[in-house]
Amino acid sequence: MSGLEAAVTTQRAANLELSERNRQLGAEVANLKSGLTALEERARSELGMVAASETFYQVVRVNTPAPAAPASPVTARAE
Repeated sequence: MSGLEAAVTTQRAANLELSERNRQLGAEVANLKSGLTALEERARSELGMVAASETFYQVVRVNTPAPAAPASPVTARAE
């Protein structure tokens, strides 16, 4: 019976981890639905977007190789 009990304990621990992950994802979805702040943060961090009223500055240090050019230009549309 100890093998079965160990499997149940392991599964309970996995379920707790997944429940916490689901809670975090649910909170993120609610945040994305309710406000633009989270949406803008995601656009900045994952897509590298800049708002129309902002200026982007890239600081390049000496002896740093240039980044590869994107396959296609990325632009933001004002709506």
